[in-house]
Amino acid sequence: MKLLCAVLAAALVSAAFSSAATTPAATPPPRPPLLAVGTLAPNFTAVDAGGRNVRLSDFHGKVVLIDFWSTWCGPCKAAMPHIERIHQRFKVRGLVVLGVCVWDDRAKFNAWMVDPEVGTSYLKVFDPAGRDLGHDIAHGLYHVSGIPTFYLVGKSGTILFAGVGALPATEQSLDQALARAGFRD
Repeated sequence: MKLLCAVLAAALVSAAFSSAATTPAATPPPRPPLLAVGTLAPNFTAVDAGGRNVRLSDFHGKVVLIDFWSTWCGPCKAAMPHIERIHQRFKVRGLVVLGVCVWDDRAKFNAWMVDPEVGTSYLKVFDPAGRDLGHDIAHGLYHVSGIPTFYLVGKSGTILFAGVGALPATEQSLDQALARAGFRD
């Protein structure tokens, strides 16, 4: 009887390991698509470093580049110098760059504003939902599932570009969208 139990136990362990070895790893669910080009950009309210409300609609009639970022996000920090160069080149021509800090703590945002890890001069605001995914601006309104995520919003309030990541291909696509919107050197 002991021998039969030992054989059965060995068979079960062997089956479990061989099954695990042949079962493909679970794949993460697909990312939701970003809002499509041509879609009306949802209005939102965020808070600047001084505690004042800033709404996307405050910039109606201007082209707005929205950068969804967080203080803890390495790729966000890597993308900031490119976004700052865009801001410096085109602010005199009316481009608004709006950095929306999402999925973060207000205290960390405040500390960043006093002593930023990456020096930039474009307007940064904090999503008051903080880490409350689903009720936040990025995830809830803009379908952001990874950061940095960028949206270029035209003068009429429609989305001209949507992209994710601090990659050369994303930067190039953003630059091309800016050129199509009239922001070229």
